[in-house]
Amino acid sequence: MSVVGTLRRNKRLIPPEFQDQTLTQKGEPKFCFRKDAMLVSYKSGANKNVILMSSMHSDSAIVVNKHNKEMPEVVSYYNSTNGGVDTMDLMAHTVSSKRQTKRWPMVMFYNILDIGSIAVSVVYSTKYPTEQLSKTDNRREFQLSISKDLIMPVIERRRKTPRLPKQLICATDLLLGHDPLAADLPESAQPLSASAIPRASKRPRCARCPGRLDRKTSVFCSKCKVPVCKEHSVVICSVCGI
Repeated sequence: MSVVGTLRRNKRLIPPEFQDQTLTQKGEPKFCFRKDAMLVSYKSGANKNVILMSSMHSDSAIVVNKHNKEMPEVVSYYNSTNGGVDTMDLMAHTVSSKRQTKRWPMVMFYNILDIGSIAVSVVYSTKYPTEQLSKTDNRREFQLSISKDLIMPVIERRRKTPRLPKQLICATDLLLGHDPLAADLPESAQPLSASAIPRASKRPRCARCPGRLDRKTSVFCSKCKVPVCKEHSVVICSVCGI
């Protein structure tokens, strides 16, 4: 594996001759070599100086680009390949899983997720050419399907954990498409369906309060089906009500 990329001039390991732009003449590159890498400083314009590091090249070869302009081979190679990086950055910015955070490990983790999802979509499109994933909506749906496929086995395994809190059991059952707690409850303790609860166009008055209080409510008793307010009702879960 080799690396070819640009460096900032403020890095301490870069020689002073490379950091000072006035010491580099336009069109005259400077090279610095070591055993496994090299540096090149190239000034293509009056105020445009670039420093590149390469572990792929090991000489000071000069080539002529398509505009008949002489430049180091490292610079020419970088210009011909850096378009892929810009395209990937644009795709990751368009459909991203990143969230605002101040923790740098999470920033790296979000970046890995974005790059990984793009790589998977490229492999998928190569294997199945008939599938069109170039559009933003299609890539977003593809990324969502990957996320669901990754988390579902974890949710199913967590659902089998003994002594799991009831709220977490209900949440996992909803994600898995199961009726929450339906397998653990007898038929008498099953929650009422929407059709079993009477509905009115307006909220009715509480049947247990005096009429002068005029307390409106949308809660109905599960046994007698009459409307009751908070003062005359008790909250109890379906498990404890067995």
